[in-house]
Amino acid sequence: MSDVFPPDTPRDDPDRFIRCQEAMHIGFAAFVDRAVAAGWNADEVLTAIIELADNHALMLASNADLDAALDVLRRGGK
Repeated sequence: MSDVFPPDTPRDDPDRFIRCQEAMHIGFAAFVDRAVAAGWNADEVLTAIIELADNHALMLASNADLDAALDVLRRGGK
């Protein structure tokens, strides 16, 4: 993907989520266009992206749970 602009709003700003989407939109659209140009249809590409995003979110959550469990073990189960 092309460059993604960094956040320009604080974490508690109500517009932060939409600003994140705006920052990623051009690169995302270009990524979808490249996949379609490679021969995938747009529905396949978008469905695959949704599935990839879901799986990635599950992986991040699982890693966070594992890190928390390891921290407990390192502290002697306390």
